[in-house]
Amino acid sequence: MASFGFSANQYPADEGFTPIPAGNYPAIITEASINSNSANTGALMKVKFVITEGQYQNRSIYENFNISHPNPQAEEIGRKRLSALCTAIGYPDANDSDQLLNQACVISVGIRNNPQYGPQNDIKKFAPLAQQQVMQQPQQAQPMQQQAPQQQNIVANTPPFYSQQQPNNGQGWG
Repeated sequence: MASFGFSANQYPADEGFTPIPAGNYPAIITEASINSNSANTGALMKVKFVITEGQYQNRSIYENFNISHPNPQAEEIGRKRLSALCTAIGYPDANDSDQLLNQACVISVGIRNNPQYGPQNDIKKFAPLAQQQVMQQPQQAQPMQQQAPQQQNIVANTPPFYSQQQPNNGQGWG
């Protein structure tokens, strides 16, 4: 018999994973790696986004982008979505996963029903961080000086478990 080393009644029971509500969330990219797909017939980029503000601050959302695939349509869709992400973070010419790290954007999150696992979040689209203000207040123009604190909040709200000094080294979902 092995002891836990603590009393289980001191901690609330984990209720399991629940998706966050559909909506627009400011997020920062904390991990990006290229891996083989499950069938080893192509490659995909795995990207981890961490929400930086609001009720769901520090929640993670993951997205995979097909970058090579035997089905040309699947590859094209993946590359177009990755292009949209790169444009949203301000690096339309990015060609390395490390260039995505620590970059911020607004992710438009939806919910899809996965027949095997139930409701899950997925990212519907990506937008530059400055567009968050436009999405929240479409009838009111924001002066330029109000955008700078928003950018500073991303750094201030970087999840405490994430260190910008740690290299990715292709490790991620280990």
